[in-house]
Amino acid sequence: MDVTGGKPRARSGGYEVSVLLLLTLANGVVAFDRLTVAYLSPYIVADLQLSNQQLGLLAAALSGAIALSAFFGGRIADQTGQRKLILIICTVLFSLGSGAGGLAMSFAVLFGARAMLGLAEGPMVPISQAVIAQTSAPERRGVAMGFMQMVGAFGIAGILGPIVATQLAEDYGWRMTMLLSIVPGLLLALGIAFVLKRDEPRAAVLAAADAEKGDQGSFIDAIGQLLTISNMRVALAVAAMFTAWLVLQNTFLAVYLTDVKGLSPQTAGSVIAMGGVAGIVGGIGLPFVSDRIGRKPVMVGAALAGMGCPIALLMLPGDPILLGAAILLGWLPLGIAPLYCATVPTESVSPALAATAIGLTMGTAEFFGGVVLPPLAGALADGFGLQSVFLICIALALGAAMVAMFLKETAPRIAAQAEL
Repeated sequence: MDVTGGKPRARSGGYEVSVLLLLTLANGVVAFDRLTVAYLSPYIVADLQLSNQQLGLLAAALSGAIALSAFFGGRIADQTGQRKLILIICTVLFSLGSGAGGLAMSFAVLFGARAMLGLAEGPMVPISQAVIAQTSAPERRGVAMGFMQMVGAFGIAGILGPIVATQLAEDYGWRMTMLLSIVPGLLLALGIAFVLKRDEPRAAVLAAADAEKGDQGSFIDAIGQLLTISNMRVALAVAAMFTAWLVLQNTFLAVYLTDVKGLSPQTAGSVIAMGGVAGIVGGIGLPFVSDRIGRKPVMVGAALAGMGCPIALLMLPGDPILLGAAILLGWLPLGIAPLYCATVPTESVSPALAATAIGLTMGTAEFFGGVVLPPLAGALADGFGLQSVFLICIALALGAAMVAMFLKETAPRIAAQAEL
């Protein structure tokens, strides 16, 4: 299915690249602000005297808000056609929400600040991915969507994030580090305002929807229509399990490396930064391969490989080189995130439901992976040790691989060959 709804926009290659780079940068800043608490957790836990369960609840506050706003924000963008305006508003609000965490003097206030951040952040990736799907050529769609989501999230947030955040916290304190995060987001809002062109006239979008028999009804109608599509059900299940795999490691990894493996916060930050390198390599490489051999084999194989990192973290000694290598190799499977969150949904639904489908997938992923499991995993960690978190991650990766086997191929090149 062509997510552009037929004939693509007449956009120049230069504009396509400009949009890709701008939204990649925006996603990177969003991810950095999101992961700040995880990177600074050794400082925050010590200052506010938090338990592992409370640390999990902070992740749940953010993910719960994202779960709600990702779907509803994506649906509103589809219904109104005002993707650019919504992106600008959300960028400003998430910047303010990120900085507000630096003012928190208690767990309750920090919890509220993270929820505010999540509400503003939720619509950004679904809308950005819908824009990328519309502006990119079909043969480059997978790699473009992977580049935006993974290079941004893991280049800026994954590589630079843990190093910059822990160093700033060491020099100026964790509160000032969070307050400084306001500035990049505000600058990005200006960039979106000046670079991103006007949205398609809504009439054109509706015409594409009619051609594909897209439903423009209520939120409930949209969900019902999406759930009738088998690929959407597979994408939702894989997204839920593999997002949980990632969120649990992001939430507890810094504390695990410092408390269990005996690393300093700065060394732990450098070790975690290897995940950023893995995210970039996997985020470009796996979607690129999927454009050529198909989405299904890449998703199944990568999910199985996702068992490797938590196993290594449990077995290796507290050697930062070995632990960094385990994360560098073990987080390469993260590259399938753009496939299950964005590429497969947009290739499986009507163009008028593209942002809605991505929002539903991300909302489901955030709810299960970010709301339900982190507090439960934190409670288990308080009772049985932080090692229990990584045992859960092993089971999640295996489950995601099993579900991905039911995916129907959507890669344009492979699907076209199958029709011959």
